[in-house]
Amino acid sequence: MKRWIWALAALLCAGMQAGPSAQAQEMYPNRPITILIGFPPGGSVDLTARAIAPALERILGQPVLVQNRAGAAAAIGTQAAARAAPDGYTIAATTTQITVLPVVDEVFGRPPNFTRDEFQPIARISADPVLLFVNAEQPWKTLKELVDDAKKRPGQIVYASGGLHGVTHLPIEMFLKAAGIRMRHLPTAGGGPAMTAVLGNNAALLSSHPGVSGPQVKAGKLRPLASWGAERITAFPDVPTFKELGYDIEYYLWQALFAPKSVPEPIIKILRAAVAKAVKEPDFLQAMEKAGSDVAYQDAPEFKVWWDQDSKRLEDIVRVIGKGE
Repeated sequence: MKRWIWALAALLCAGMQAGPSAQAQEMYPNRPITILIGFPPGGSVDLTARAIAPALERILGQPVLVQNRAGAAAAIGTQAAARAAPDGYTIAATTTQITVLPVVDEVFGRPPNFTRDEFQPIARISADPVLLFVNAEQPWKTLKELVDDAKKRPGQIVYASGGLHGVTHLPIEMFLKAAGIRMRHLPTAGGGPAMTAVLGNNAALLSSHPGVSGPQVKAGKLRPLASWGAERITAFPDVPTFKELGYDIEYYLWQALFAPKSVPEPIIKILRAAVAKAVKEPDFLQAMEKAGSDVAYQDAPEFKVWWDQDSKRLEDIVRVIGKGE
């Protein structure tokens, strides 16, 4: 009899311990959700997050706040998202830096601020291939002409980027490695200063998002030579891909939502379902079009496979670049 009473008490105790957690998951969300961004306002990640937040609010019935926590090339905000309580109320909006920064820490012999394993994907929202643009006053009309000239003048042609190991640096280094050529790197304090350097002919070329550089092409200041996408993009149908030109390289400036690794699966499913609906809402689609970005939605399982493949490409080129010395 006593054993039966003790067994019943143990079951009741276990039920009381599991009850609040299960109830909290069933009630999710019952308060505001924060999307943490490691970048300053106005960039592509920020614009995407601010476009999807209102749609998620309508679907989830709770405020969705966007909080910029910039610094250390996005490491500060991304680390904060990784360390957040695993309850689904703090998620991260980020891009390739979630893959790149841990490898950069490895290259410099530093303990990583975070690792990929500390996150689980919710969904990919966009994946825009960047293009190679040259100053329109430069003589090269094709990629072959640029490569031939670079082979004649190793290390003399200057390219600009938004900073060492940044989203505009990696694709150029992929191209240089594939073509077997050398150029001189002019790192700047961001995408805007890199564009200014090229427009002022202080550098000859850069990689850039088509939505950002499109107006400069229309103004006759930049000339596109190639795209890092697997296929030609709608905005520049006459620009060939690197693959068409014989270079087996791809690079995408993608935006995605992640949650801390330990967020329970029932909550992740709610977030995944909400994002799947949000990316179809007219207001969101209009905002993305205005930002010059196409929606390239992938749910978590599909995105995880793609993210692993993309991470391999990025990790390899970061190690090739090394410390940039």
